[in-house]
Amino acid sequence: MSRRPSVVFAVAVIVSSSLFIAGCGASSTAAEAAPDPTAPAGAVLDVPVVTATAGTIESALEISGTLAPRTRVAVRPKLPGTLERVLVDIGDRVSIGQTIATIDRREIDAQADAAVAAVAVASAALESAEANLANALLESDRAKNLFDKGALPRQRLDGAQTAYRAAIAQRDLAAANRAQADAALRRAREVQRDATVTSPVNGFVVERHYDAGAMPTDKPIVVVADLHQMKLEAGVSELEAGRLRVGMKALVSVQARPGETFPGQLAAIAPEVDERNRHFKIDVRVANDGRTLLSGMYASARIVEATTPNAILIPKEAVVTRDGKRGVQKVMGDTLTFVEITEGTTDGTRVQVVRGLAAGDLVLADARRQIASGAKVRAITENRP
Repeated sequence: MSRRPSVVFAVAVIVSSSLFIAGCGASSTAAEAAPDPTAPAGAVLDVPVVTATAGTIESALEISGTLAPRTRVAVRPKLPGTLERVLVDIGDRVSIGQTIATIDRREIDAQADAAVAAVAVASAALESAEANLANALLESDRAKNLFDKGALPRQRLDGAQTAYRAAIAQRDLAAANRAQADAALRRAREVQRDATVTSPVNGFVVERHYDAGAMPTDKPIVVVADLHQMKLEAGVSELEAGRLRVGMKALVSVQARPGETFPGQLAAIAPEVDERNRHFKIDVRVANDGRTLLSGMYASARIVEATTPNAILIPKEAVVTRDGKRGVQKVMGDTLTFVEITEGTTDGTRVQVVRGLAAGDLVLADARRQIASGAKVRAITENRP
């Protein structure tokens, strides 16, 4: 009776040990059966691939900034005074020469009337001086004839000639006064015209600061902007500026109208670098006939630097650097082989392959995946744009 518990215990230990050993053996077998994608010789790996295609690729420079009208003019009065009328409001379309506002011109008109009267007085004085000159000329000629005949003393001849010279001087003085009066009248007329404030450009009123009865001070009466063409200004580096040329095409987009693009053109490149940031200022112009774009909108522009047709294209993720060489993992049959390539234009998403691939070649889609050259693979084609 005393030995039976010991026997039971021994049997339990033996059974437990057997189960433990059996479990370890099963676990070890499962671990050995787990697939290892990096090694086993003869194993075939499923890999995503892309096809090298022939197409057109563009290299471009992206810039961003705030849209502004190409022309924006602050309209200020040339004369001090009280505004009599303001004829336009914000949003109104105006043309060159159109009246924007008028200044109270009662005093100006009175000065113009005085100038007209002064011209009349000067004209009358000139006519009188010319008549006196004509009479003095006759008296001088008569005295000369009488003196030549011995009928007039020398003293009388000298007096007649002196009177003639004095008449010439009076005529010249009257003519000068008349010219001065004419100049004063022209100036008065100009002041009258300046009392009417006109638009110097075609465009739209984007600001208005005064109403009738106000006396303009530091601010303009209105601001007129030509919204038919907008400009996007930005700074580019020396390297980027060297690749740009005036006339290059650009595509402009704004946050306010997602999904839309507006054709533009590089209109200007500053010939001098900004010493503060070592950037060159560029100006992209975009047509805005429909007034879709508004001044102050945040926008970006894609300036097309070069266009390459019939290029062999692959995604940039397919290119890898190995041993200092740029290349791709090309699928040849069922084998993966590293092929060195020469790259060309890139648009940030795709890369042009100048040498090393042909249209239709399959390459590993993601070159970051570490697979040894010569590995056996099964290609799974990915759809790329």
